[in-house]
Amino acid sequence: MIAYFPTAYPDELLYSKLARYYTKSGYMAYAYAAEELYVSKIVRPDMEFVNAYTSDALRMITRDRPMEDVVMKHTMFPYYGSFLPLERKQRAFQALVSMQGNYHNLLPIPTRKSSSDRCLRYCPMCADQDRQEHGETYWHRTHQMIGLAACPVHGCYLMDSGIVISGKAPPMLKSAEEVIPATDVVTMACEIEQRLVAYMREVFQANVDMQSDVAVGQFLHSRMANTKYRSIRGEQRNIKLFHSDFVDFYRELSGNWFTELWQIQKVLAGDRINFCEVCMLAMFLGVPVAELVNMNLPEKSQQQLFDEEVYRLHGKGLKYPEIAQRLNASYNVVKAVGERRYGTYHKLPKVPLKSGAKPQNWAQIDNDTLPLVKDAIRQLQGDGTTSPRRVTVFAVEKMLHLSSKKISLYLPQCLAEIRRHEESQEQYWAREVVWAANHLRDAGSPLVWRRIRELTNMRPENYRACLPYVANYADEEMVAQLSCIR
Repeated sequence: MIAYFPTAYPDELLYSKLARYYTKSGYMAYAYAAEELYVSKIVRPDMEFVNAYTSDALRMITRDRPMEDVVMKHTMFPYYGSFLPLERKQRAFQALVSMQGNYHNLLPIPTRKSSSDRCLRYCPMCADQDRQEHGETYWHRTHQMIGLAACPVHGCYLMDSGIVISGKAPPMLKSAEEVIPATDVVTMACEIEQRLVAYMREVFQANVDMQSDVAVGQFLHSRMANTKYRSIRGEQRNIKLFHSDFVDFYRELSGNWFTELWQIQKVLAGDRINFCEVCMLAMFLGVPVAELVNMNLPEKSQQQLFDEEVYRLHGKGLKYPEIAQRLNASYNVVKAVGERRYGTYHKLPKVPLKSGAKPQNWAQIDNDTLPLVKDAIRQLQGDGTTSPRRVTVFAVEKMLHLSSKKISLYLPQCLAEIRRHEESQEQYWAREVVWAANHLRDAGSPLVWRRIRELTNMRPENYRACLPYVANYADEEMVAQLSCIR
């Protein structure tokens, strides 16, 4: 039976607390402590999360706080789980609380790709301060965040302890006090790095919103509204300018891996969820921490607000040139909005049929809808900055908020226009591959299969199937380069 158990320090890993228990309890060997703590005494202690604990150990761990608080405040769950989709985040959290191993499949924990293992890290200045305040130091959670190279409190670079977080090391519990030496040698990080790690720490230590279903990519996109990185209506992103300014903003950041245009696009598209990268984008956009940890989308998009302002001013009697000047917008854009030629926001008016009402004039509706369909097709095909989408009747109907089969049954001109732009799956893949290749070339990245796959999520057999069609969308030089990729 466990008689003594230490109290957790602020920001202390649960593993650190268990290691302090082992060190101070006088066990002759680790195996004896493991029998008291773990359901399986041969298990490798999880340094970042939890294991399956004995009922006696669980009673001591939750003596001062419930297991939910232990997971939130003494494991790395906020780092890996904060920006996950809602259902996946909740499932991962419950798996940790119930001490089930499937949380590894739910959290985006990176696999080791280099020859070196990750190790527990520490700040020499924090260790010195801990010893003065508590008589011992401990393993801090914030020091273990991937992408954080400096201490968010003192601004000096973290140091490697040599205690492997994952690898082939035997099961053990190593307290920070017995590993971290006393030292006066510190190296300070640059200003931008100190700002970033302080921002990351504040986000990491905030309460995780377990109810929000807002996608972080959508949220970050919304924070670009009314900036030089989005068009006047907000439909398009100037991703090249954004990428250039972003890289310049973090140019002094040491060991920065987040520099590629495609990486930024992946985060904004919701295909890449990395705590450090999200924080870098949010800090660059000037998002306050309180708003990042409680993400909300605006009630109306930039596009809706712009269109409504055009209608309001036009309703007051202003002509399109005057409106364009007042809104600092293109006359062609303002005129197109005023004439309802953009289809992503405006729904076709629904006229309820009353008793004895005349049937709808489908020929007129077909004529009126055709410009909207053409614009929807252009948007689906993409403008080179966003990933193209396949043109289909269903995709156009969804974009224009039309009921299913309406185009096929009642709008023959619109249907003919869509059929004219329809393509086989292989042709669409070819267009997507060329889009990815152009992005890689513009970003100065090598044209290799791994990077194309990251942008398109395409399988090798799909890539091979689309190669005969690449020449329809690319120049001879790019065709030759893509044909050499296998």
